[in-house]
Amino acid sequence: MNRTFGDRLRALWRAGETWGRARWARLTHWQAAAGPASESGCVEALYAAEPSRRWQAAAALGQDPMRSPQAVAALVDALVDPEEFVRWQAIEALAHQRGRVFDTLAACLDDSEPLRRAGVAQVLGRLGGEAALQALLPRANDPAAEVRAAVAEALGRLADPAALPALLPLIADPETRVVRAAARALSRLGQPAAAVPLAEALAQPGQPLLARRALAAALADAPHPDAQPQLLAALADPDPQVRGYAASGLGQVGNEAALAALQTLRGDQSRLIEGTVGQQVERALALLDRRGRRAAAADRPAAGAS
Repeated sequence: MNRTFGDRLRALWRAGETWGRARWARLTHWQAAAGPASESGCVEALYAAEPSRRWQAAAALGQDPMRSPQAVAALVDALVDPEEFVRWQAIEALAHQRGRVFDTLAACLDDSEPLRRAGVAQVLGRLGGEAALQALLPRANDPAAEVRAAVAEALGRLADPAALPALLPLIADPETRVVRAAARALSRLGQPAAAVPLAEALAQPGQPLLARRALAAALADAPHPDAQPQLLAALADPDPQVRGYAASGLGQVGNEAALAALQTLRGDQSRLIEGTVGQQVERALALLDRRGRRAAAADRPAAGAS
């Protein structure tokens, strides 16, 4: 029997969950096996040949927020580890050091290694604060795509409206991963001024699928009536996820034109991660109906008024 796109999508989702659980189980086992260790031993282990030992060392160093400058320097070195999960653990460990590492990290934003600059940006996003924001803003135009994406993610974590001017150009970035990170960040900012640029980016011809999904998701999270034309066009997107996000956004800000367009998709049985496009459309229509009834009630004259 032929499998539908939705069946394949759900199978991939389950496979990803299984892989993630297996990876997490291995990492948890390594962490449990690490046991207590001296700081000097952990620093030495950060340069071990075995990835598991390097991960264990970074995890152990992250348990104490008062590590020495030598330990901090070793964790900064680990930001360029060949294994992604070791780099992630080094980021987490540095973020636990809070304000004690800011000057060291800020200096590394000029490092020649893109992975280190990207890792530092992620740490600063976790640390938060005005100083982190000011350090990150000029880095949104870094020449390396992985750094631009990391900066966008970090600015999204900070969720400061002052990041809007730095993030908006990134939704036109030639690299899809940067567009996705910027769209997610703008979603967290929730600024109305981002809606039209997001909508215009979504409508760009040839926009890659993953970029369209991220842009449509951001519009669903922070829609605006001025984005309705592009959301209406997105209802015809070949990807069910994009259509579902567009329906969600229109339910929140759409007018009569949105009502008519949504009606045509009530029977869309394309599968989403949860439910179908048609079910998302029904929720959007119900929201439009509630909004219409509230508006009608507000327009009626008060009882007894002349």
